[in-house]
Order: sequence, then C-alpha cells, then structure tokens
Amino acid sequence: MAKAIMVQGTMSNSGKSFVTAGLCRVFKQDGYKVAPFKSQNMALNSYITTEGLEIGRAQAMQAEAAMVEPTHWMNPILLKPTSNMGSQVIVNGEVYDNLSAQAYYKMKDSLAPEVKRAFDHLAAENDIIVIEGAGSPAEINLAENDIVNMGMAKMADAPVILVADIDRGGVFASAYGTIKLLPPEEQDRFCGIVINKFRGDVEILKPGLKMLEDLTGKPVLGVLPMEKIDIDDEDSLSDRLNQKTITEGIDVAVIRLPHISNFTDFSVFELIDGVSLRYVTDKRELGNPDLILLPGTKNTMSDMEWLIESGLEGAIIRAAGTTRVIGICGGFQLLGKELHDPDGVEHGGDMRGLGLLDISTVFQGDKTRTRIHGSMKAEHNLYNLNDRDLTGYEIHMGTTTNLGDAVALIDLEDGRTDAYMTKDGRIWGSYLHGIFDNEELVFALVNDIMREKGIDPSDNRLSIAEYKEVQYNKLADMIRNNLDMEKIYRILFGQEKADEPGEMELRCGGRPDDTSGRGCVHIYCGDGKGKTTCIMGLTVRAAGSGKKILLHQFLKDDSSSERRIVDELPEVTVIPGGKMDKFTFQMNEQELFELHAANDDMLDQITELAGDFDMVVLDESIYAIDKGLLTEEKLLEFLKNRPPHLEVVLSGRNPSKALMDRADYVSEIRKIKHPFDRGLSSRVGIEL
Repeated sequence: MAKAIMVQGTMSNSGKSFVTAGLCRVFKQDGYKVAPFKSQNMALNSYITTEGLEIGRAQAMQAEAAMVEPTHWMNPILLKPTSNMGSQVIVNGEVYDNLSAQAYYKMKDSLAPEVKRAFDHLAAENDIIVIEGAGSPAEINLAENDIVNMGMAKMADAPVILVADIDRGGVFASAYGTIKLLPPEEQDRFCGIVINKFRGDVEILKPGLKMLEDLTGKPVLGVLPMEKIDIDDEDSLSDRLNQKTITEGIDVAVIRLPHISNFTDFSVFELIDGVSLRYVTDKRELGNPDLILLPGTKNTMSDMEWLIESGLEGAIIRAAGTTRVIGICGGFQLLGKELHDPDGVEHGGDMRGLGLLDISTVFQGDKTRTRIHGSMKAEHNLYNLNDRDLTGYEIHMGTTTNLGDAVALIDLEDGRTDAYMTKDGRIWGSYLHGIFDNEELVFALVNDIMREKGIDPSDNRLSIAEYKEVQYNKLADMIRNNLDMEKIYRILFGQEKADEPGEMELRCGGRPDDTSGRGCVHIYCGDGKGKTTCIMGLTVRAAGSGKKILLHQFLKDDSSSERRIVDELPEVTVIPGGKMDKFTFQMNEQELFELHAANDDMLDQITELAGDFDMVVLDESIYAIDKGLLTEEKLLEFLKNRPPHLEVVLSGRNPSKALMDRADYVSEIRKIKHPFDRGLSSRVGIEL
C-alpha cells in the first residue's frame, strides 16, 4: 500500500491545493508513482474524466501535476452548491441527490465506506498519496463523523502538514488555534507547519516561528513566498475573480455570476499578449469591452434573475449591438430566448433568457457528462477555422434546441450538434468546457478582434500544455527550495513521527545537497564503449563516500580486470557470476533456458539482500532482458518495491520504455568510432 501524507489548512484558500499539487510534482520528479486525493470537495469548478465521471477541478489539476490521468477515485464526493442552503451531491463521479446542508450532514457518515474504497484503490496502485483536506480541521461544530480532515487522516493513517496563510493576517493565532482546538490524539497527527504567501525578509519572521514551534510542539517545515505561479484555482474564492484592471489591447469581460462554475475555461486569455481579462459583478463595471464571456453556472435560472435584478441583463443586451458575446455551458443557455424547468431540476417554472440567440433550453433530470470531440462546420468558416477539430467536456442538465434562426456551429462525434451562433458569428455559445484550450480557436478569435480594432496580431504563440509544465515545475522548485523536503520524506516513510521543534533551518532559496534522502535509479545504455566503465567509476565514488554497495554482473564471469579492484574494496560486496564458457549466441535452447532461470534466481537473491546496502549495481542487467535472459517484470517489481534509500545502477543496451520511465537518470553512450571496426581485438585493461 502507498504511503500517505495529508495537507490541511487553517482556513479555506490558505494554499492546500497549491501545496498538494507542488508535492505531487516533487514526488513525481523523484521517481515515485503519486496520486492526489480529496475525499470531499465543495466547488463549482469540476472536470470530466475519461471515464465520463465528474470530479473537482482541483484534483484534475493535481493529477496533471503528478503526470497521471485524473480518475473518479481521486475525489469520491463532490458537492456543487445550488443555493445558499443546498448542493448537488456527486458520489463516485455520478449525481447522487440534491440535498440541503442539514440533510447531507445527517447522511454523510454513510459515505465513509465509499471514501475508504476510493482511497484504498489509489493506494494499491501508487507509491505515495497526497491527501488534501477541506476548509479547516478546527471547525469543531462539524468534527463529528468527519470524513474530510482529521477523520480522513485517521482513515489513511496519514501524518498532516498544516498550511497557514500569512497574507491575510493572524497567521500565528490561526496556526496555534487550529492545532490546540483539536483533541490530543488528533494534534499528534500534525507533523509540521508551512507558512504560505509570505512577502519580505524571512529573517524577521524567524523569532515568531521559533515561538510557534515552542507553543505548538510542531516544527515549521518552511516558509513559501508570495510568488505568481499560474495553475488552475479551485473555487469562487480564487483571486482571479477579483481582477478588474483594463490594459491596452483587447478588453475581455467575464460576467461573475453568483453560481459561477468552471471559470478556468477562460484562464487561457490571461496568457495572451495584448489581452486583459477582468470579472464584472455590476453594470457600471461593464463599460465597453471587446468581448463579453458568460461562464458556466450551477443554477442558470437563478443567475438569470440576478442578471435582471442587477441591471446587467440590459447592459449586456445593449453591448451586444457592437460587442462580441460568447457563452459556455450555463452561459450558453443564458444567451437563449427561453428557459424551461418543468420538473424543478434547478429552479422550476419558465423564464426568458437574454434573447441574443434563437434557442430554447429545457432542464431535465439526466445529467450530460462526457468528454467529446467535434469539428467546426466547414460551411460557416468562423474565424477561418472551417472543419477544424475541437475537444472539450460537457457537464449540464439541459437540452438546447434551435428555434429557427440560430446557426449550428459544431458537429460532435456522436452525431449531436453543439453550439449555435448568430448569422454574423459575433454571438455564439457552446456546451464544451475547455473549448478555449483548443489553441487555434482562441488565437483565431483574439486575432479577429485585434484586426477589427486595427491592432496587428502578435506573432507570439503559446503551447498551453508546455506553459502548464513550466508552471508545475516552477511550483516544484519553490516547494523544494523553501520546504524541508528531507524531513518530509523522513516523516512520510516512517523514520520519525515528527521532529521535536528545535533550531529552524528554513529553506530560503538554493537546494540542499540532498533534497530527499531517497535513492535514485540510474541507467547507462547505448551502443558505445564505456557503460561498465561508468558504473564501476560510480561504484568507486560511492565506496569512497562510505556507502555499502552490492554488485553483480549478468552474462559475465569473474575474469574482468575491474573485478580485481572492486573485490578488494571493503565497502563493495560482489556476488560472483556463473561460469560463462561460451557466448550466448553459441548456446542451445536448453542452455539459454537454464541461464534465464539462473539470472532470475540471482535477482531474487539480490532483492532479499538489497535492504542492507546503500547501492545495488546490476551490470548488463538491461542487456540480459533485451536478450530474453532475465525477466523484466521481476526487475521492475524490484525497482518499485525497493527500500526508499536504495540507489540502483543498471547497464546494458536497449532499455525498454518501462525501465526508462522508472529511472531517474538515463545516460546514453553512443559509438562514434571504435577500433573493433578496424579489426583490433579486445585488450586487457581496456576492454577486458
């Protein structure tokens, strides 16, 4: 089963999701198979997995950081608020019911087995699970039957890191109070405190941190600086939603609906030169934007009432005479003329929409929930994108139909039509979340607006995938450089429950010599001379530092020159190879079978002995696998389950992708010239 560590916060938006994502990327970089987990998430930003199941957007982002495919196991319970008093409850990716807060609180204990099942499923497939809490564990009125904070930590037997936000003030009180409000057995689970969003000189902070350590009995694991790292936000507390600034270029206004969901659909606009993205909550703020975006909403009809009451309805309709307007999902429904909810799925009754598209929406009980491919209709050639492929995902509980004058825009692979536009293409809507992640579409739209304004479109193009990778790696660097990862690894793998607070060694830039205390996997491969030379040099270096090394050479006897030296090193234990009185190409089928069995037995012996050493060197193990004389699955299993501290060094030609994926170092030695090509024989001390 995987090791687990949990990240909790002193309050919502303290940085739990951020730190969880950073730890996921660090552990992945260090060679572990890692997955995020959050038992219960309350958010309107959601994501559809390849299974067609719905989870919180934060867990999808964290899976992206961990470089694994998001699955419903990562977020078994998702609560999507539909009003101030109730939420749609999603269990294992599917709609369970719409419940009031009180009704959910009374029944949530019955969902604990589903949480445990999901966690156990992930734990069986991974090396490390990084669990995110929700809100604050010190909400003592909700502590009974808790399944998301300390209750989850107990279920997973996980040590807990507490993240405290210094930017909002009261950081010492919130950290101390959070810990001390809990019963002693729960306080014991905290392994350390992380201070997040710090601005200024950390030296000024150190006296207070020392006092916090003394008062709580918990070490401060580090201080994370306030730094701009652009990853998807979890919910409506996001700082993104407070953006109001208009800069030169294109002005894009997003209507901040009361039940706004999946606003991350529009994050890509922030990355484009010459575009400013802002969020509008009042008709006076709307101004004269170049593009109005209507986002998704969890309650389309309630938000339509808000648009009318706030005066934004009239402001948007007036602006649409000269401004482009695009709606996604619930925003698409709002663009239409009619909204009908005969069964009370969201609101009940009938209502008018903005009337900017000639469409009608009827809300139904069944939820459309799928990842989908489609293509722009060739005949419309919107933004010169005729017949262009698009991808996205749908999450909605309504069916939208054309009343006659709307123009169908996208054909989906399952035969349905998605998206309608006006005849001039200036107003359109779609059910596809993530539609603007299709780079050609978003750049074509922006460039079309720029040309209309007399601005030369920028030649700068971005790859959204590459941009995200840069941000995740930047986040991982910040975690490494500012948190005591060595201590976190020791806590994670059970070598200590938690250090006694003592003299602080805060990470304030620059990596320590050993960031993790964990062994890595090395591969030396290629067709050039020098693979064994390299690993023997590494063996000598490791022995010189006092490390204990276990060495075996596959497909070789004990006559090579290097063996005469390493056999004399007290730090190196050599397991001799069997007698090799002929080359493998000279062996018959029975001899090859016996050699394969002997090599597998040898690897079993090495596996049993490995825990007593700091490094295991397996010369020509990869070549033995390539020749079918060693079982690759056996070696992969050894690498996966080896002791955390163990360094493993492999060599040989033609490593498989599975082996290279497991490795931390892969060095290829390529032949450019070799005296063998001119007929020279092997020489003692050089090749032999």
